[in-house]
Amino acid sequence: MAKNNEEEKDKAALIILPIVLGGAAAWYFLSRKVSADPNKAILFGNVTDVDTGHGIQGVSVACDGYTAKTDSHGDYNIINIEPGEYYVSFQHPNYQPVQV
Repeated sequence: MAKNNEEEKDKAALIILPIVLGGAAAWYFLSRKVSADPNKAILFGNVTDVDTGHGIQGVSVACDGYTAKTDSHGDYNIINIEPGEYYVSFQHPNYQPVQV
């Protein structure tokens, strides 16, 4: 049975959202040739489909004016954010938007 468009748009995504601050975050990204300020925060994670467990490509991730898109594996990162507490939103045309 094929799912219709409405069912696809209502499907929820599982958000894995680790937030790492300071030196450990800088080590993580500098070891991957991404420039990061050790006094700033780095937000990174993976967005997966709750039913299949597969990463979702093209999810828009937004945090306090910073944005990123997930890659083909569902991975994203936003570097050099001021440390603090933020709402993070996730949007994709085929999934229900999520804000955490």
